[in-house]
Amino acid sequence: MLQQISARVMANAPLTGNYWLIEVEAPSIAGRLQPGQFVNIRIAESLAPYLRRPFSVYRVSPDRTCLQVAYKITGEGTRLMTTTMPVGGSCDLIGPLGKGFTLPSAAKRIAVVGRGIGIAALPTLVDHAVSKGIEVYGFLSARDPANLIALDVFDQHGCPVFTHTDQEAPAAKVSDQLAPLLSEATFDAFYVCGSNRLIRAVDRMAATLGIRAEAAMEQLMACGFGDCHGCVIQVNLDREGKKKTYREVCHHGPVFDTWEVVDVRA
Repeated sequence: MLQQISARVMANAPLTGNYWLIEVEAPSIAGRLQPGQFVNIRIAESLAPYLRRPFSVYRVSPDRTCLQVAYKITGEGTRLMTTTMPVGGSCDLIGPLGKGFTLPSAAKRIAVVGRGIGIAALPTLVDHAVSKGIEVYGFLSARDPANLIALDVFDQHGCPVFTHTDQEAPAAKVSDQLAPLLSEATFDAFYVCGSNRLIRAVDRMAATLGIRAEAAMEQLMACGFGDCHGCVIQVNLDREGKKKTYREVCHHGPVFDTWEVVDVRA
């Protein structure tokens, strides 16, 4: 059950590149949060921005009392988060929200593919999968090396990670590094967040292998639980894409099967 709380800020500092990392004490949310779910944050005592902003939960503390959010400075709201939420202060958040990732019951090896801020949706899944003895391969992409986040998460667990930046090869995709491995290693599922181009590439590989693939969708979600209908996207009802409908990302997602959203339109 979701809750709105005023969480104590334990840390709020630069992470790398344009990203900051905020950690808050929120046991009632962190204790129930599943990988891939998100929280909605409001700037305390401010109407700028007026609407809440959704953020994937980056990591949950081992004792499940605290949660972290990695956020990129992109506008007034995220800029204010750096100055209005000091250590010892408070963070107004609602959560846990949305539908998270699912792991196949007998999974032994998975691949997670992320680009930019989409990478922030993946560490909770990595932590969870490793705790279950599942081998995780990471494929991470960003515009430049400074904005590649979560490398330390993979290093902490000893997980192999492949990286790509636009500076190195503007026309390439980090999923290009996954394709050659498919003949060498058996994967049980793929997970992706970051761009429609990556989702399409991962979906094609998953369809060829006949395995599950899930995508965490990025969308502005004002209420976070389906009342405002502001985050509606078009989705497929069948794998052939012949039947379509519209779904709220916050309520039916943010995690969908990739075949549902390969040709997504907001």
